[in-house]
Amino acid sequence: MPTNKPIPTPTTEYERQYWQRVANGDVCIAHCQACDHVYHPPRRYCPDCYSDEWEFKSIAGTGTVYGYTSIHRPTQRFASDAPIVSAIITLDEGPRLMGRVACESEAIAAGRRVCLDTPKLSSDNVRLTFKLLPK
Repeated sequence: MPTNKPIPTPTTEYERQYWQRVANGDVCIAHCQACDHVYHPPRRYCPDCYSDEWEFKSIAGTGTVYGYTSIHRPTQRFASDAPIVSAIITLDEGPRLMGRVACESEAIAAGRRVCLDTPKLSSDNVRLTFKLLPK
């Protein structure tokens, strides 16, 4: 789904590779080959052992809401999306990341299960959007 809203601008080769994978529908995390730690976002060195031997690892796209907020007065370019539910998701693989949850503000709660809504991803719209899984 193309968008006229600002999208992330990669500043490193790792970020460029990451966002290209996301645009292709392959959301991933970094996996350290030296200590087996997984982390997000990708960076040159593992935050646990500082090894530069890591690889991208595809994720299942499911996780649990750790925390959330509802934004009722977003910036002007996102005003038509209000209220926006933004959440920190603990992925089933371990790392946490932030993304939007496509739901009503009243429907979300810490502990709710979510999954990535990958059909919304494209090279023009690489925002990570989750949807609630049934209780």
